[in-house]
Amino acid sequence: MNQMHVEFNIPALLGTQAGLTPENASEQTRRMLALFLYEHGRISLGKACELGGFNQWEFAEMNRELAIPLTMREEDLKEDLARLANV
Repeated sequence: MNQMHVEFNIPALLGTQAGLTPENASEQTRRMLALFLYEHGRISLGKACELGGFNQWEFAEMNRELAIPLTMREEDLKEDLARLANV
């Protein structure tokens, strides 16, 4: 699988205010990006879970906490149904 490496610096105070620590900054930033891209319709629910390292229950809980509505596009539903048919 091809991957893209993204690296950037943020001021320490801003990171602290955002609840980031050197130990969790990469993981938390990846999760926030997944939530943001999902909220703005850029990626599907499944891809957001994959990017953020969430299972669907954890993702739903994060969306609830942040008041991000869960939406399911028709193609997401079809993918889920196809996956279930192969189980």
